[in-house]
Amino acid sequence: MFSNDTLVRDIQIAELKMLQYLDQICEKYDLQYYLCGGTLLGAVREKGFIPWDDDVDVMMPRKDYEWLLAHREEIFTDKYFLYDYKIDKKENNPRRIPALCDKSKKLLFCHGNTSREQYILLDIFVLDGMPRGKIRRNLHYFHFLLWHALLQLSWYDTTVNQYRTDRPKLEKIIIKLLNGIKVRPNWDSQKLVQKENKILAKYPWDCSDYVCSLLGPRKRKEILPKRYFDNTIKLKFENLMLNVPEMYHEELVHYYGDYMTPPTSREEKELHHRIEIIR
Repeated sequence: MFSNDTLVRDIQIAELKMLQYLDQICEKYDLQYYLCGGTLLGAVREKGFIPWDDDVDVMMPRKDYEWLLAHREEIFTDKYFLYDYKIDKKENNPRRIPALCDKSKKLLFCHGNTSREQYILLDIFVLDGMPRGKIRRNLHYFHFLLWHALLQLSWYDTTVNQYRTDRPKLEKIIIKLLNGIKVRPNWDSQKLVQKENKILAKYPWDCSDYVCSLLGPRKRKEILPKRYFDNTIKLKFENLMLNVPEMYHEELVHYYGDYMTPPTSREEKELHHRIEIIR
């Protein structure tokens, strides 16, 4: 099931309102955020949404995100809710990435072995510090990967995208094996998320030369020089002016290479578009 253009645009309009709402909150409370991923790419290349993109992503330094989470009850309205799986397991299906939820609109996601319902979301990727020195950074990264793999296995059928065509060969083999086994461990995923979060929060932003958002999809590429985020500028995104790193070009080259050339194949455009609005 591929989402049609009308459905994607309906979702984008709701997400644009969420971006505006988050921008206003961050402006009011002097919190830092940056557009990232496909949302940053859209701002630079399209001056708005990539036409086929159905999600929005921002990054926040951990100290800003943790303040926002601590004050969420007094800040957010009934329509919007700041979701964090570490403390809100009962609120939604498994997802480790914090998100601003639009509780007025619900989607059915069909990209795993098991369909799942969730609200329209604005994903918030928390930026953490990294240890100094390449060897220590690598050790920290592989320590995180161990717990990340355990967590992925614990909710494999619901969250692992079965339709991605850009996976490395090893990942494709592992997915094929897991689909054949069918037996899943009965671990407490909330405790695993808390352990993963503890690892990520170990190194403070202010004492780091490199920072990371290791819950992002690009694995080692989620480790970035901290200088990319030293300064913030505004870029046009649809009818809004939103925060991006001043060194957005370096960040996009790091992630995508030739980021100004759009993909041409349908598969590249629709890797994660198997959704429908159910409310």
